[in-house]
Amino acid sequence: MPQEQPPEPRKRPRQQRSTMLVAAIQEACRQILEREGADNLTTARIAEVAGVNISSLYQYFPNKEAVLADVYDEIIDTLLMQARERFEELDRLSGQSLELTLAAIVDMEIAQLRELNRLAPDFYHRYQHRFDIHARIDELACSLDNPSWEAWFSRFLGCHRHRLRPGDIELRSLFVRKTLRANLRWAALEQPDLLGSGEFREELLSMLLAYLQYPQYPQQGRQAAD
Repeated sequence: MPQEQPPEPRKRPRQQRSTMLVAAIQEACRQILEREGADNLTTARIAEVAGVNISSLYQYFPNKEAVLADVYDEIIDTLLMQARERFEELDRLSGQSLELTLAAIVDMEIAQLRELNRLAPDFYHRYQHRFDIHARIDELACSLDNPSWEAWFSRFLGCHRHRLRPGDIELRSLFVRKTLRANLRWAALEQPDLLGSGEFREELLSMLLAYLQYPQYPQQGRQAAD
C-alpha cells in the first residue's frame, strides 16, 4: 500500500516576481514556526506575515501542509550539505578511532533528527518517509559515485575488526545502524527532550560500543581470574 504523501504545490514559480512571492511565503512559514509554534500556523497567518494576499498564496499552495512540505525540503537540502562536509571528517576519522568515529556518527544523527523534529514534529512524523534523510544521503552518495552509507559503515567497522567480537561484520553493521535509528526515532516521538540530553547521547554510545566490542572486565577481576 502506497504511503501517504504531503500535498504538492499547485504550481512552481517561473518568473522572478513569483519566485520572490513563494520565497516570502516559505520564509513566513518558518518564522511562524520559530516564533509562534506549529499550532498557530494557518494559511491566513502565513499570508499575513508574508505580506501577500491570501489568494496569491492559494495560487501556489492548496493548504498550509503544502507550504510546510516546501520548508522541509529546504531543511533536508541544508542537512545534506552539512552531511557532505561531515562525511569527509568521518572518513578521515574512521581509520583512526572506533570510539571517536561512532561518537561523531551518533552526534550527527541526533543533530539531524533534532532539526527535523524541531519546527513541526507532528507533520514530520506523519510524513517522515518523504523526508528520510538517510535515503537522501544515499542518493547523494550514489550521484557522487561514493559508497552508500551502509557500505561505508561496514567498511568502517572492518577497519577495527581486531577490536570487535568475532562475527559477521555486515550483520553487526546492520544491527548498529538499525538500533541507533530505532532509539532516536522512539525518543523523537515519545520523549523529544532526550535528543538534547548529553546523558542520553552517552548511553546510546555506550550501548553500541558494548555490543560491538569484547567485554571490558575490571583489571582486578582479570587478575583474580588469572
